Amino acid sequence: MVLVLVGLAGGVMAAKEKRRRRGPVKEDLLEALVRECKLTDKQQTAIKARITARDEALAKWDKANAEKVIAAAAAAKEARSGGDADKKKQASVAVRELKTARTEAGAESTAAVLKELTPAQKIAWGGYQLFKSISGRYRRVELNEEQLAKVKSACAFAAKDIAAIDPDDNKARKMKGEVTKKLQWAIGAFVLTEEQRKIMASGPKRGGKKKDQQ
Repeated sequence: MVLVLVGLAGGVMAAKEKRRRRGPVKEDLLEALVRECKLTDKQQTAIKARITARDEALAKWDKANAEKVIAAAAAAKEARSGGDADKKKQASVAVRELKTARTEAGAESTAAVLKELTPAQKIAWGGYQLFKSISGRYRRVELNEEQLAKVKSACAFAAKDIAAIDPDDNKARKMKGEVTKKLQWAIGAFVLTEEQRKIMASGPKRGGKKKDQQ
């Protein structure tokens, strides 16, 4: 927890160094790794080859499953426009299964990419992945640049705690969950404004409209 709080404080300086774009943005994996992990030239060359192999595997999957993807998307669109809850659920499951299958198609080559990283770089990358996941949770309260920097810094410290957990420990999953819970608590307590905390406590938006604050 102490590390997370230190990260929150240190994030203020990072906010002044780089502005961040809003919303989910699909980014180039190599560019992200170079930026977040400070790859050497040798690593960049090796990882570029690994990424090419991953892209080829994904392209092969896309070609083989193009009709299934189109059909699933059409079914999901039709289900959303209707009022049948079961059809919506089934369509959602079908889309999710296809996404999972696509991820699995590139899993081996993606794992090969991460094997090129040093232990310290793996922690840095883990912190960045945690940041992307955690920041998405707060997207609807529109964190500003300084807040995003604080969250990213806190995630970097939390990633160190997670990396210290023995993956073979039968309580590893629980311990990782506890680190994430403490991280979310720290963000709520030290990063969010009172108004943002109220929005988060009110639950997800429905119908694309913000709830009125009481």
